[in-house]
Amino acid sequence: MPKYEISEQLPKRQQVEAIYLKSQKRVRSFYNIDLMDVSQFPYPYNVLLSNWDANRKMRVKGRYRSLCVTENDGEKSITVSVAETLDTGYDLYYIPVASLYKGLQDKADEWLKLLMGVCVYLYRKAGVCHYRDSESYICYLYDIMDGWIEDDKGSMDDEDYKEQRSNLDEMLAIGEKIEPYLADESYLLLLQDLIQACEPQSKFQQDCLKIAKETLAVWVAYPYANLYQNVAQEDEDEDDYYGTGKVLVTDYISFIGETSGAVYENIKNMLNDDFNERSGTQNFEVNIAFNKEKGSYHDQLGYEEKVIEIINELCCLLTELP
Repeated sequence: MPKYEISEQLPKRQQVEAIYLKSQKRVRSFYNIDLMDVSQFPYPYNVLLSNWDANRKMRVKGRYRSLCVTENDGEKSITVSVAETLDTGYDLYYIPVASLYKGLQDKADEWLKLLMGVCVYLYRKAGVCHYRDSESYICYLYDIMDGWIEDDKGSMDDEDYKEQRSNLDEMLAIGEKIEPYLADESYLLLLQDLIQACEPQSKFQQDCLKIAKETLAVWVAYPYANLYQNVAQEDEDEDDYYGTGKVLVTDYISFIGETSGAVYENIKNMLNDDFNERSGTQNFEVNIAFNKEKGSYHDQLGYEEKVIEIINELCCLLTELP
């Protein structure tokens, strides 16, 4: 059992106990969890014990849930709420599109069109950044890399310079050329027809069909959703954006040219150095108040979780392209 030491600023029992215990019943019903009976314990230990027990039992894989008790400004009452956060770990969700663009130039087969339809959804509907958007974080890194290559030209081996210069120029050019594809919603609107027409003959083709179906299902289930609807807002301080501020969703989720090669290795080193200086990571989160009945559980971060899964699957498939 957890210990409790009496505080000098203990809230009055009549302002806390009844509201808290009633809210806890709603939490128990909403999350369908079996909470400890604390009726035999005195105040405030009953409240603290119940809070400890609820936080322990609300834990699920991939989510961080925290029961919060806040005092209402100007009122002699409290609000009980649950802050729920989608755990994205410390992963980078960078979608490499260079191989997809090259493949569409050589042979616009139905499998590449399926993957293009998924990319269009992520760009046009989910709101994933394109690395040639001037305000995107990856564009910022590519621009720095461009300057570094030229600044270090005199100290670099000639072949190394030509390789990095050629690789970077190719990624920048592909970024400009693929933008009209990403903006072309016809790939997305034809997704249903392509799914019905496709007959997979290999594991890769089966996976392409699977991710296309998942994308279409998400679009149908959440027609107006995007990745920024439940993002924790941060203070906009230009001095902190590339300094000590948090790693934003737009920093770790983006389209990119490729995720291999010398240029990408340098970019990865840059972002690792940058992210290590940040104060934390901007997450997907919701705050659910329990001062009123909430009914049955509704996963308010379900959309974001499904999109992250689609991005992960898509990245794996794109790295299989030649």
